[in-house]
Amino acid sequence: MTDLATANFDSITHALKTHYAHTFAEHGPTPRGVDWGRADDVRLRYEKMLAVVPPRLAADRQRVSLLDVGCGYGGLYDYVRGQSLNLDYCGIDVAEEMIAHGQRAFPAIPFVCADALKWQPPQAFDFVVCSGILTQKLEASIKDMDRYAQMLIKRMFSLATIGVAFNVMTTRVNFMVSNLYYRNPMELLAWCMTEVSDRVRLDHAYPLYEYTIYLYHDAHA
Repeated sequence: MTDLATANFDSITHALKTHYAHTFAEHGPTPRGVDWGRADDVRLRYEKMLAVVPPRLAADRQRVSLLDVGCGYGGLYDYVRGQSLNLDYCGIDVAEEMIAHGQRAFPAIPFVCADALKWQPPQAFDFVVCSGILTQKLEASIKDMDRYAQMLIKRMFSLATIGVAFNVMTTRVNFMVSNLYYRNPMELLAWCMTEVSDRVRLDHAYPLYEYTIYLYHDAHA
């Protein structure tokens, strides 16, 4: 990675940190605190992230580990507690205030304040999910955000032994907002299959202006 690329990634990380610190300070541990919309939309996103776990593992209640990149205040973990999945959860985020809340709310669960591109975890995880980080670009250029997204996807895949899930804003819309990150789903799917894994699934069928991509390692496809 060149120094220029690193600087661009650091600037994106810093902008995201500042943005989410502001939304959390204003709205607290709520969907608006992570700059999301309705509670129902948030629950749907959680469902899409957890769908990375193959049905056979969920049905057998096999214990699996999951890293939540951009975990915010721990909303996904709170949701998981009411589900049938048997998860060892770990959350990571660059926003100190959100991590501090997660640590207070769920003291037995590891919440790490760090940059996922640089963090060296003590172990790999079965699954890595990322909901929301790759839907925002704020003031970053599209080219820089493309590179950041691709680096983060590769990094998450390297930390997972089974699979990853992440969401991105779709270009199949009739309007766009300047601060959000839109990526053509077929273009990103092709890149993933070429550069990361051809064990892939794309879900563009749910009623939000986004889609979720699932990538798996060969042995667990």
